[in-house]
Amino acid sequence: MDLKCIIIDDDQYAIDALVKYVNEIPGLTVHQTFLKPLEALISIDEQVDFIFLDIEMPEISGLELAESLRSKTKFLIFTTSHPSYALKAFDLNASQYLLKPISFSKFALTINFLLKNSHESHKAEQELKDQQAVPTKKIQLQFIKADQKYTYHYINPDDIIYVAAAKNYVVIHTAKEQFVTHMGLNHIDAALSKDDFIRISKSYLIAKNAIKKIEGSNVKLKNCDIEFQIGSVYRPAFIDFMNSSMLA
Repeated sequence: MDLKCIIIDDDQYAIDALVKYVNEIPGLTVHQTFLKPLEALISIDEQVDFIFLDIEMPEISGLELAESLRSKTKFLIFTTSHPSYALKAFDLNASQYLLKPISFSKFALTINFLLKNSHESHKAEQELKDQQAVPTKKIQLQFIKADQKYTYHYINPDDIIYVAAAKNYVVIHTAKEQFVTHMGLNHIDAALSKDDFIRISKSYLIAKNAIKKIEGSNVKLKNCDIEFQIGSVYRPAFIDFMNSSMLA
């Protein structure tokens, strides 16, 4: 069964572009489109899978509209030319925040990420509950086993930028080096201070002081070219961290 998509934008060209993108991805179908946000507010009375929503529109903004429509869709994706609304989008539990002009590759990668993340979220939620249920003795991560027998690397936690899971091992990234060790990301997470590090997805743990920029669900780190995406399971904790760190 195809996933139902609704597109709301006061620009017909923007709607046409998204309709074309949706039609090019197997498993998605355009259910409805709206040029007038108030018409969308009145007309949408059933559960759908995706809502693509512009922000700056006449009569009612996409942010205001999202407050009423969020419960009616599994995935809410803001499509806008204005990056300044990203934090508010987070507060409204947006699934993603796409900046116009939106390329098809960016659109397709976003859909793939959301569907894959949704499929794995139940398992991740259970893992998170299991971690919270078992008291963990905190240690200061300093030495890790290397690939060679009886060989160990010394790592100062202050030097770590992020840690990435890769099958049955993890890669610890610092500004100058990478260290590979055969242990799980949960083990590394338990060994590092929650004051200094935060889990953002099933595969990534990042240093809070390495964060350079946050755009919607994307995080950019210092000394790193990779753009990280925050998983839905870990988003509430990340939002709490952001709110507690916000300069009023």
